[in-house]
Amino acid sequence: MTEHLPVFVYGTLCSGLHNYEKYLKGRTEKEVPAVTAGKLHAAAHNQYPCLLKEGELPIAGELMYVHSSRYKDVMAQLDQLEGYNEHDKENSDYVRERIEVATSEGDWVTAYIYYWNQPDDLGVWIKEGSWRKYIAADV
Repeated sequence: MTEHLPVFVYGTLCSGLHNYEKYLKGRTEKEVPAVTAGKLHAAAHNQYPCLLKEGELPIAGELMYVHSSRYKDVMAQLDQLEGYNEHDKENSDYVRERIEVATSEGDWVTAYIYYWNQPDDLGVWIKEGSWRKYIAADV
């Protein structure tokens, strides 16, 4: 059973971006800017980001607190979007894990995150650690 935790998003699921509009808009109780560490890449010719947990750079994102009444459905949709199968993690595109993230309010929060799980198609390294800034730069 999935524990009811917020989800740390760092790419297309961030507020205002296209997958946020499709999967999260109107389904969250609150959204809080937050940061984790890792190494961010622009995969599939800059179509989406992939985050490796091996890395120490700050990665900008948001904690999405999903409404409890929608939580199960939203998590199932996010798992499908991210190509995550809890029964076949080895072949999943991303894996969902629990992490601790720092919020803009200075708190540490346990959240779910999706880490890239495939060795190929890493694409360009995003040194600044922000998908939003990267796509705004008209890559």
